[in-house]
Amino acid sequence: MIKKQTLFLFFLLLITFDGFCQNYTDFQYRFIPAVNYRFNDKWKISGEYRYSVQKDFQEFRSSAAEFAVKYNFNPEFSIEPGYRFTTSYESDAHRLFAALKYDKDFGALSLFSAIKYQFSTGSFNERYMSDFKEPVQMLREKIGLDYNVPKSKASFNVSVEIFLKLADDDPIKYNRTRYTIGSDYRFKYGSKVGLSFFFDDRYNPQKIDRFVLETKYTLSIDDLIKKIKKEKERKAKSDTESTQP
Repeated sequence: MIKKQTLFLFFLLLITFDGFCQNYTDFQYRFIPAVNYRFNDKWKISGEYRYSVQKDFQEFRSSAAEFAVKYNFNPEFSIEPGYRFTTSYESDAHRLFAALKYDKDFGALSLFSAIKYQFSTGSFNERYMSDFKEPVQMLREKIGLDYNVPKSKASFNVSVEIFLKLADDDPIKYNRTRYTIGSDYRFKYGSKVGLSFFFDDRYNPQKIDRFVLETKYTLSIDDLIKKIKKEKERKAKSDTESTQP
């Protein structure tokens, strides 16, 4: 009897959850391969490609290419301007952005935050922006924590990000809040794999909230070069020592 009641409650929960998701939320997925190169302690460039699907992983949403340059004022503060081009079956979009970032390590725990301004438009044509569709300007404020597991290459992170829409009629308007939880694992030759999951809680009740699963592979070219160089030096040293009498 207990098993039947448990099974009934389980199916009831599934039906309720499925109905909730269909009416109020959408499950989406993103796959992001990325690459970066650090010239020195101050300058770093990065690029990534993003492929997105929507409607419970069943329909193509968009693809995007993004490029950014990062400059570190000091070990904690940095600025990162960049550009993103997004395309879909329905339209294309351009985005310019700039972010002021803060990162501070406290042993295995790190605090990170960012204030980001972004300008998005379907075209940079002045007539398009004035007569057809005005650009979307957004201010994003993010704060989070990252935990590096001791004696491990794995880390875990959580963050909260608030999106504020900027407009002439209403200077600052709350748009949505994003809650993220994720993890990263670093490999030997400058590569890193990340898995994260975020929820967008929208203010506008007419827009659908969304859960987004994201996988990201990042290759650091300078770390790769340094690792290969060290391996060659170690091998050369080992060969030299083995030939000595």
